[in-house]
Amino acid sequence: MKEVFRVSRIDDKYIYVERDTTACGSCSLSGSCNVQNITEMKIEKKKNLEVFPGDFLILDMKLRPALIAFFLYGLPIVFLIVGVGLGGFFELSDFLSFAIGISFMSVAFVINYFIDKKYKPEIVDVKHNRGEI
Repeated sequence: MKEVFRVSRIDDKYIYVERDTTACGSCSLSGSCNVQNITEMKIEKKKNLEVFPGDFLILDMKLRPALIAFFLYGLPIVFLIVGVGLGGFFELSDFLSFAIGISFMSVAFVINYFIDKKYKPEIVDVKHNRGEI
């Protein structure tokens, strides 16, 4: 899914972008969607990319927000429940079942780390805002 973002600021390592919400005023769903909820996002700066504050970036988000939410929140909870369930299935003590659940949940966080690395937003195009009228 490709989306338009406006560059708000830049530092040595990251480009900070905001969603372009200029068209939200004319939308019939204005105020009832989550587009305006994201205030700022940071993207790793590429060395050969010339971007200035005020420019517009087209980003390929790669994953849908519902899928991201599942990986971020649902997967660790599912792994925790499976780990505690395995401890109960093998009739281990409550403490040991909980420890197994926590270790399974840790595995889910490691999986999330690699998913985050693989599905980072990618800059597709840059539209320079030169202030011309």
